[in-house]
Amino acid sequence: MQLAIIYGGRSVEHDVSIAMYNHMADVLNDASDADISTARIYYISRSGGLFRLALDLDRLPRHDEFANRAEMHPLASLAHLLKSDGLFVFSLLLGQDGEDGQIQALAQFHDIPGSFGDKTAAMLSADKYLQGVVANRLCPELTPIPTVHVSQGNLDAGITEALRHLAGPCVFKPNTLGGSFLTEWTDKLSEEGLRSYSERIAPYDASFLVQQRIVGTEYTCGVLINRHEIMPLPIARINNPSGFLGYDQKKREVPVDFHDVEEMLQTRIASISMKIARDFRLHTFGRLDFIVDEQQRVYFFEVNVVPGLTARSMFTKMLAKAGFDLCHVIRLAASNEAHERRREEIRKIETSRIC
Repeated sequence: MQLAIIYGGRSVEHDVSIAMYNHMADVLNDASDADISTARIYYISRSGGLFRLALDLDRLPRHDEFANRAEMHPLASLAHLLKSDGLFVFSLLLGQDGEDGQIQALAQFHDIPGSFGDKTAAMLSADKYLQGVVANRLCPELTPIPTVHVSQGNLDAGITEALRHLAGPCVFKPNTLGGSFLTEWTDKLSEEGLRSYSERIAPYDASFLVQQRIVGTEYTCGVLINRHEIMPLPIARINNPSGFLGYDQKKREVPVDFHDVEEMLQTRIASISMKIARDFRLHTFGRLDFIVDEQQRVYFFEVNVVPGLTARSMFTKMLAKAGFDLCHVIRLAASNEAHERRREEIRKIETSRIC
């Protein structure tokens, strides 16, 4: 199969996307099986510039080399170029444009095959507040984290609600930014602290969450989806002595442990993860994050529709533990897309008959 890869983007996770591309280039260049070849590479710069490189059975260049060889196009031409290439597109775009429904809607509207997935799933996963509400409603076995959603447009009311309903150590996080960017915690909630945080994130996000800080152990569960079969990957315990996994911590390799997760807890987290992945309609793969307190109560953090795929990412480690690699994920994504496209063609035919 031939594919195109798209990476970069205008999100705060731009550098992570580049690292993911570099790792994927290494994996595909070293792959022994010849059933996957990359024919096109697309890169979106931080400022929205679009770069495209056509390959002719060449090795995939790393990002620094790619930038010197690629041709530049207007970003508005992205859909036309992807459509005219006619290739399956594996997306490494994160955050804004990549995981918020934008690229998913563009691909759906222009009928571009790829790993993009469902636009509704992406839009939901990009909103931390809404995905928490939905996940807790779907899974009564979860314990909801006490949360107040504060809108920049109604700041006074949000601050009043947070001070009324929350106390003690709390976590502040932007509602739509990924990578734990600007996520902070405080020992004591105050109006001054809330207003100061609001000012810091105002250029990046229209709202933020104030959550009770839960003390416990963090776990992460990857999933692979083969059509309608959802398989949980080995559940990893995150070894984080500080008890807080923020932006700075995530820039370094996060140590995980697969051996010390109790079997009953594994079963619970796997069951919850599969339920959320199914109802959120994830495409091929994803990663779900949780925290478990001393009373063994499970709290949901978030779902990632495009988890990290660098050499040191947690999802990559879970794949390897299960005996898979990125080539398996690419083939699975292409198979899922072909299956969904056949179903969609049938649906369109049947719908047209009604008219």
